Amino acid sequence: MAAGPQGNHGWPMFGPRDRLITMFRACSRDPTEAIKTRLRCLLHTFLQHHRDNAGNENTNDLAAKCCYEAGIWYYRILENLVSQERNRLGISDISVILEEELFQCCLVACCLEMTISSNRLPYDFPLLPQILKLAPYNFLKVIELVLRTEAGLPRAVFRHLAQVEEKVLESLAWTSDSPLWEEIRANEGHLPTCQQVMLPTQLEDPKRTDFHPDRNQPAGAEPSVSTDQQRCPSAVNRPQRSNSLHLFARKVYSLMGKRLRELCSALGICDELRLKIWTCFEYSLVCCTDLTVDRHLDQLLMCAIYIISKITKLEMPFKRIMKCYKTHDNKSEAASLMIKT
Repeated sequence: MAAGPQGNHGWPMFGPRDRLITMFRACSRDPTEAIKTRLRCLLHTFLQHHRDNAGNENTNDLAAKCCYEAGIWYYRILENLVSQERNRLGISDISVILEEELFQCCLVACCLEMTISSNRLPYDFPLLPQILKLAPYNFLKVIELVLRTEAGLPRAVFRHLAQVEEKVLESLAWTSDSPLWEEIRANEGHLPTCQQVMLPTQLEDPKRTDFHPDRNQPAGAEPSVSTDQQRCPSAVNRPQRSNSLHLFARKVYSLMGKRLRELCSALGICDELRLKIWTCFEYSLVCCTDLTVDRHLDQLLMCAIYIISKITKLEMPFKRIMKCYKTHDNKSEAASLMIKT
């Protein structure tokens, strides 16, 4: 991506390479100008917010650098995406993906989040989505896409996106205004069960991390869901290729299964009791989903440990569970929330 003269907002101009321009022109409607306008508008929104709220001479230059690098990443990832989708679908016109406003806005935001992190500009997630008026739950879907499309991400960027994903999965996706609830309502008001989205062996694998892209998931669009998949959660007991809600549920179960194994190990809880705790935790997500509104999932996990310990007569004071949680990997957010609520 060549750098040219200074643009209107103080950073060098950038744009798509010839290969991407050619692919744009193969679409029934050339999206070049719409994509360029959207990109520069979003970057300007961020830069203006920075200058109005936290800017000084040094950080203003750094913020402009972040915007410039985000533009380069955006066109690079978009080029790879367009090429992959053309090959996967066997068509040259992929206007539907390129014209999807929410998808493209989230992709720009993800690229900007990457460069903010790389340049150590002090913006903790989810401040950027808030500035750009994007929901963290939608942002999560684009993280999956970026990892699938761009294999050359720096290790530090990969780690940052992993941390962002965890924040969304554990709490940010569950806020009362999250688009997640629309998808849950469309799924009979339930989160899919663990059995519907992953094999038991996958959940029990201690080395498993679910921060890997699903390379069969189409970009910018969600595959249709079969009638069976939309039935009551207890009706289907096998993993299914799925929509974004199923992908989200699989990531949630993988993350929380790993955390439960770690906590149970630290607390000296046996595997038999751990499986009972997991059943209680999963039940709360699937059948009492309202419990998660505006909460951190670790809160529910600690409650499940305490409840099953009480039922099985295991001496496990809640204070001990919280202390173990706070000292484990320096996690204290959910424990602090537990005290407040």
